[in-house]
Amino acid sequence: MIRFDIYKADQLAATLIYGDAPCYFGPEGEECATLLASTPMIYNLWTGECATEPYSERADWWVARIISTPLVRAGFTLRPH
Repeated sequence: MIRFDIYKADQLAATLIYGDAPCYFGPEGEECATLLASTPMIYNLWTGECATEPYSERADWWVARIISTPLVRAGFTLRPH
């Protein structure tokens, strides 16, 4: 299972689990969802490819979408499990 918990300060904003629907919490979660949905380019570290949409639903593209999002610049912290 691949899972990311995303926090803003100490507030849980989202839980993302590969293969499951994302869970967003409060206004921080709404901000996180907006950032994820509006990221213009996804960079896949494993294949070296860039795309505006993932080429597939593979786990590497799923993670690439998350880490390509400017979450850290917006004050979020990703905590993988």
